[in-house]
Amino acid sequence: MYASVLSSANTMGQLQQKLDGISNNLANSDRTGYKRRETTFSDMLFQQVNNQTDPRNDAGRITPGGLRTGTGAAVAQTALRLEQGSIKETERELDFAITERDQFFQVESMADGEAETQYTRDGSFYLSENPENPGTWTLVNNQGDYLLGADGERMNIPAGAGDFSLQKDGTLEAVLENGEEVEVGQLELARITKPQLLESAGGNNYSLPDLAELGFAEADVIEFAAGEEAQVTQGSLEQSNVDMGQEMTDMMNTQRHYSFNARAISQGDQMMGLINSIRG
Repeated sequence: MYASVLSSANTMGQLQQKLDGISNNLANSDRTGYKRRETTFSDMLFQQVNNQTDPRNDAGRITPGGLRTGTGAAVAQTALRLEQGSIKETERELDFAITERDQFFQVESMADGEAETQYTRDGSFYLSENPENPGTWTLVNNQGDYLLGADGERMNIPAGAGDFSLQKDGTLEAVLENGEEVEVGQLELARITKPQLLESAGGNNYSLPDLAELGFAEADVIEFAAGEEAQVTQGSLEQSNVDMGQEMTDMMNTQRHYSFNARAISQGDQMMGLINSIRG
């Protein structure tokens, strides 16, 4: 009976993590380029009790030795799901939608006071003054992070430039006030070959942990590709890949499982009380 109560208590804690993940998905369902996270569970957590002291008793045994007692379900993984979101046309020159599921824009974030390269699927960018090159503009996202071009640097856009157009090779061109056409940079996407290493960095950005500590070289995780027309669509934005109907169904099922485990604890307490009253 005690094991049953312990199992239910452990499971409730894990189910709460799944509910938190579902709530986060629902809260970001309208966010451009947001990728949902999916919580999965291992079958059970087991405690191994090795009670076989005589090796001779293992002869002819087919099943593993010892006893295993369950202590509830456990979260196995909170996986980032990269299914393509729907593409919405905006007809805005500085809106870009990535059409490949494992690719990201590279942005320079100054959130912690130090420049850090982060990754995002949100392709809505705006003109902002470039502090590194006064008198020019650069492109930033709605968090103020700088879009990085193929050279890993911010794009320098002459003041007064407009009529931006994305070429087939990923080059972004603009027209100056005097009618001259200029190239302002080339979009370069980062293909993350091990996307489950990505960590939320706030807003709609992701970052990678210290790859050296994990035994990876950068080339094992990141591949670079020019933002060709087949990969980036101008004048459009990718919507989130959250399926509201599925998330609501998952939430109701998870709440039902949570309720069942809470009821098991309550019934276990009642039975323990009954046993104690009989002993008295």
